[in-house]
Amino acid sequence: MTFADDLLALALDIANLPCEARRQASLRRAVSTAYYALFHLLISEATLNWARPELRPILGRFFDHGPMYSTSVAKEAELNAYFKGNPPESSERTVAQHLLTVSKTFVQAQQRRIDADYNMGIEVTETETLTQIESVAGAFKSWDIIRDEATAQVYLLSMLGNKDRREKKANPPKQPKRRGSKQPPIA
Repeated sequence: MTFADDLLALALDIANLPCEARRQASLRRAVSTAYYALFHLLISEATLNWARPELRPILGRFFDHGPMYSTSVAKEAELNAYFKGNPPESSERTVAQHLLTVSKTFVQAQQRRIDADYNMGIEVTETETLTQIESVAGAFKSWDIIRDEATAQVYLLSMLGNKDRREKKANPPKQPKRRGSKQPPIA
């Protein structure tokens, strides 16, 4: 069992505590833990592509919630546009459906995790918690189906972020100020 699988099982265990032990803190922790299960699943899957296993944990630290969220929002929009074109049944469409499940669930799970962790103005219900965990479990199943597909692997890679890689004009180095000299620096 992977760490991500452990987290998903833990989320379910927390959500299913006996009624007398189930509190807002437990339900909120279950929602948060379900998100982290998906977060760590995607990072683990991305780092498995790295040939040097001993460096995978270091590579995993380069993944960040913000770029992963942005990538998932963009992928969800891209796939929704694709489905608006009513594509015919095909293996490409099946992969797209599963990738949409993963990206959409990631976006939703992160939003719900933020609410569960920081928005004390809302009450988290048992039904919402269990629905959220089921949604993440569905994303795990979808990922398992598409994990070896090129589009799924590109999705993982894009989660590292997309910094602007274009060449920028080099600014000339600033001349240090000379101490005690009233003369302007040499240009």
